[in-house]
Amino acid sequence: MILRHGILRGLRPCQLHPYRRTTLQPQFRSNNTSHNNSAPPSQHAQSVAENVRGLMREIPHPLTVIVAQDTTTTTGTPPAGLLVSSFNTVTLHPTPYVSFNLKLPSSTYDAIKASRTFTASAVADVQLARDFLMDKRAEGYMETMRSNVCDQRSGMLKPGRGALWWMRCRWAEQRSQPVGDHVIVVGEVVGAGYYTHSLDEKAGASDKPLIYSQGKYRNAGPPVAED
Repeated sequence: MILRHGILRGLRPCQLHPYRRTTLQPQFRSNNTSHNNSAPPSQHAQSVAENVRGLMREIPHPLTVIVAQDTTTTTGTPPAGLLVSSFNTVTLHPTPYVSFNLKLPSSTYDAIKASRTFTASAVADVQLARDFLMDKRAEGYMETMRSNVCDQRSGMLKPGRGALWWMRCRWAEQRSQPVGDHVIVVGEVVGAGYYTHSLDEKAGASDKPLIYSQGKYRNAGPPVAED
């Protein structure tokens, strides 16, 4: 989803809030100082944010793994990576650009800035999504990332990890934009293709991208009849 404002970064079970259906009347700021809102602006903003969170949970969002490697160090720093639900295309012509959102601070964003590149991979398997939701403070997390999940140089996922396709991107610094406690990361796509090995070798993997909606992992259903 837009869990955590568009990101599934570091998601823990306690962050899967109960599903809510509420309605909040709009409030607009006025230059007239005699006008008093029924609630303080900060309280109203918080209520709106919670309402938006609940509304966006109804919309399916594709899951994508973002991996970046800080190439400026010589100490063998493992790749940094996370799972996002905000990955999308910005434009295809004249040059393809993609974007996604990150909550700051972010070790993955630090790695993107250092290397000026990142690799996006479409998730087609629940276990892969769980791997990138693992608590980064857990013992052995970095070692798992380095040896079992992705290639340290390219950021591409290793065979059998349950990914559908990959995009190699160059960070577009001038087009990326901080917004609140997040940053909209924009990248120029310099290469793309399918993981031809993953779906054959990963038992239980789907041939469709994994999506997240209403607090559950899902696959897209059959097309809806348009007649």
